[in-house]
Amino acid sequence: MKKFSTPLMAIAALLFSTTLTAQDAVSRVNFGFKISPNFSWLKITEGDIMENDDIGLGFSYGLTGDYRFSSSENYLFGADLLVSTAPINIKHAGKLQRSVSDTTQIYQNVNFRYAVQYLQIPLYIKLKSNETGGLKYHIDIGFAPSFAISSKLSTKVENVNTTVYEGTNSTSHDPNSTESTRFEFDGGKEENTQFIFVDNMARARLSLIIGAGIEYPISGNASFTAGLRFDNGFTDFLKDDSYSGRHNFISLTAGILF
Repeated sequence: MKKFSTPLMAIAALLFSTTLTAQDAVSRVNFGFKISPNFSWLKITEGDIMENDDIGLGFSYGLTGDYRFSSSENYLFGADLLVSTAPINIKHAGKLQRSVSDTTQIYQNVNFRYAVQYLQIPLYIKLKSNETGGLKYHIDIGFAPSFAISSKLSTKVENVNTTVYEGTNSTSHDPNSTESTRFEFDGGKEENTQFIFVDNMARARLSLIIGAGIEYPISGNASFTAGLRFDNGFTDFLKDDSYSGRHNFISLTAGILF
């Protein structure tokens, strides 16, 4: 028996320590869900004729979680999985031209309304305070890769009777579809570059996120969270050679963690 007791005790000790480690890892993790209305806009960085026209109102929802990676409860790694709708409204303040039935059609003051839905995966470091007055405060800093899962573009021409959808059954189109080239402003028959705009958009987006919020214990491990997050895009949204813009938005977040 002595011959087998030592290995058996070692295996039992290993299993026990593994169980404790797994339990400790689980105790360091919190999961939950969040929702957040957002206000989005496009910051034009190149092309002074193009301008942001209005603030877009969108909405995000999805899962959230954090992991305490040290012995301190003040330092956590956070991650979200969100579906975010973030509209963009921009306006071309000059003239654009397009070939229509072998003629050149001129458009002025064209508004572009992008309805974009992203799958977002924000990854961030959460710095949390100790409890004060029943609340905990936190600051989030990280990055948010995003991938467009749907997109629609509707185009409106101000003060002109004609539209880019004239003679079609469309009211909007996918800007990246190969069939959408018939709605793009190609400069007319002479392909004048100053009257061209390619309405394609980037399918992937990367942004810096900075946020702050509060956490209020409800009962047991459950807590209510609320905060404000600035999502600052630093990749180009537009795919036109003459225009560049970065997609930004501010979110008001609320959620439950368990």
